[in-house]
Amino acid sequence: MGRLASEVETWLRAGFSFPNLAGQKEIFSSFLLLGIVALFCFNIYPCLLTRFDYPALELRYNNWMGDIGNANWFVSDSDIYAIAGWKYVNGATPDDFNFEHPPLAKYLIGLSELVFGNQNAMSAIFGVLSLLIVYELAKKVMFDPIFSLVPVYMLSLERLYLELSSTSMLDIYLVFFLLLSVLLFITSKSNFRTLLAFATLGLATACKVIAALAFLPIVAVLVMERKRPLKSILVYVLAALLAYCGTYALFFFSGHGLADFVQLQLKMVGLHYGARSRLTYPSGRWLLTLLTGIIGPETRYLIYTGENIGNLTVLVESGLHIAREFNPLTWPLCFSSAVLSLYQGVKTRTKPLIHSSLFFFTFLAFLSIGPAQTWHLLPLFPVGLIILADSLRKIYEESDRDVSLLLLLVYLVSLYLWLTLVKVPTFLQL
Repeated sequence: MGRLASEVETWLRAGFSFPNLAGQKEIFSSFLLLGIVALFCFNIYPCLLTRFDYPALELRYNNWMGDIGNANWFVSDSDIYAIAGWKYVNGATPDDFNFEHPPLAKYLIGLSELVFGNQNAMSAIFGVLSLLIVYELAKKVMFDPIFSLVPVYMLSLERLYLELSSTSMLDIYLVFFLLLSVLLFITSKSNFRTLLAFATLGLATACKVIAALAFLPIVAVLVMERKRPLKSILVYVLAALLAYCGTYALFFFSGHGLADFVQLQLKMVGLHYGARSRLTYPSGRWLLTLLTGIIGPETRYLIYTGENIGNLTVLVESGLHIAREFNPLTWPLCFSSAVLSLYQGVKTRTKPLIHSSLFFFTFLAFLSIGPAQTWHLLPLFPVGLIILADSLRKIYEESDRDVSLLLLLVYLVSLYLWLTLVKVPTFLQL
C-alpha cells in the first residue's frame, strides 16, 4: 500500500511539473479533459429531456401578453427565444418577432428544435465546445496541458455556466463565438487568420450586441503592436460587419433594404439605451456582485390571509438580494487575479496576461454602469478562470510543491462540493 501511494505521488508530481514528458502529459490531459466533459454532460443531462411544444408555448405567450402579471401564464426570456427560434427557422424575419437582439443565436435555437425536438440541445453542445476552447486558450497562457485543465474544470462547475448551457438563452452562443474569436486572434500568424477572428467576433455580436465590447481590447492591441497599418484594421472591422449583416440574410431576401436594416438596428439600440437610461444603479454594482454575490437591496412583502379573505396581514422585510449562482471560491478570486495579472503583465510585458485582463475589465466596466442581469456576467468567467488558474500555477511553482499540491487538490474538490451540497440563499434579511 505504501509503494502504491509513493507511485501515485510520483505520477502527480510528474503531471504538474515540467519534465520532458510532453507526450505522456498530453495523453493524460486528454483523458482528464474527457472526464471533465463527461461530468459536465452528466450535470446538464436533464435539459435534454425537455420536448419542444410550440403550440403550448405560443398559447402561453399570447395569454401572458394579454394579461401581463398573471403568474399562470408566465413566460421567461428562454421561452421567448425558443418561440423566436422556431419562427425564424420557419421563415419569419428578425423584425417580425423579438427584434431586441440580433438573430444568430435564435437561429441556432430554432435549429436545435428542428433537429433534436428540444430547444436546449444546441446550448448543451455549444457549452461543451466552449469548454474545449477554454482548454486551448489556457494552454496558450500557461504552456502546460495538465494545469490548463484547471480552468476547464472550474468553468464546468460554475452554476451560471451550467444554467446557461441548459436553457434556450442567448449567452452560451455569445460566449462560444467570443472565445473562438479570441483563440483565432491570439494564434494568428497571418492576415487571413486575423480576418477570420474578426469575422467570428462579428458572429458573436450577432448573438448579443454586448460582444462588440471585445473590439475595444483587440483593436487596442493591434494599434499598440503597430504590426498592421490602420488600413488593415479597417478591413478587419469591415469583415466583422459583413459577418454580422450576413446573419440578417433572410431579412434582406424578404425584400428589406439597407435603410430598413439600419432602422432596425437603431430601434434595437434605442430600446437597450432607453432601458439603461431609465434605471439607475450605483457605480460598480456588478463589481459588488462579483466580490460578494450581493445584487442589491430588496424589499419583500409577505401577505397572509385569514378565514375571511378581507382579513389580510402584510409583513414587509428588507434585506439583500443574493445571486443564487454566486461562488465565493471563484468569483472574487477572478477579480483579484485579473488585477494582479494586469500589473504583472504590464511590468513584464507579457502580452497574454495584458490581453486577458483587458478583456475581463472591459466587460466588467460596461456592466457596472447600467442595468444588467446576473447572466450578463457569463463572458467574464472563461477568461477570468484562466487568469485565476494561471495565478494558482505560479503559486504552486514558487512555493513548497507538496503542500501546494495538497491545497490545490482540496480546493478543486471543494468546488465540486460547493456545487453539489451548498444552496445559496437568494435573500438575506437585515
